[in-house]
Amino acid sequence: MKRYIDLTGKLENGLWSYRALPGLEGIIPPVSIQTIANVRENGFFASKISFCTISGTYVESGSHILENGKMLDEYGVEDFIKPAHIIHLPAQKPSILIDEKLLKNYAPDGDFKGEALLIDTGWGKNWNREGYVLNCPNFTRGAIEWVISKGISMFGVDVPCIESAWSEDVAEEKGGLLSMLFKKDILLVAPLVNLEKVRGNRGIIYALPLYIAGTSGAPARVVFEEEV
Repeated sequence: MKRYIDLTGKLENGLWSYRALPGLEGIIPPVSIQTIANVRENGFFASKISFCTISGTYVESGSHILENGKMLDEYGVEDFIKPAHIIHLPAQKPSILIDEKLLKNYAPDGDFKGEALLIDTGWGKNWNREGYVLNCPNFTRGAIEWVISKGISMFGVDVPCIESAWSEDVAEEKGGLLSMLFKKDILLVAPLVNLEKVRGNRGIIYALPLYIAGTSGAPARVVFEEEV
């Protein structure tokens, strides 16, 4: 029997935003959902929705960081459906750095090549709470190098920022980690929720983004399928 877990955070008014990061306040728009027609007055219901491509739970491709990186619409549907492995970590504290030693200690056995690797840090429970962006756990360069060494095609995390690029205290960890992933043509799926509800550490991930021309990313409905 199959079991399905929704790993998607809901798009809604008042949603967390990368506007919380220094310098992005005037660049990243907030999510806005407005009713523009209703059944009583217009005979139908419709809404106007405005958001950035990195809103909610989204899929991101190389053009997000790389000047000549692939756009998201250059991928086929099969690229968003992958066998997946989950590393369930003990719940991580705010602003902690996750290194490769910790990942190795909790990584399931098996070959990840060409597949998806998801990391459950426990941060998904903080979705849309105060400090969700600025205080999330981050990954060290060594951790991302280890992830890349597994030969994966998709990387999923439950944190909105994988690196401490905005930290004033950890200068050596600033920048470059996203580009390391994208140079290997690894799709990023983030931030996820409900990873702790997955009982095992293997299954299939369906991370289907909106089909939009000429963007580096788009919000997605992400679902995990596991055998029970």
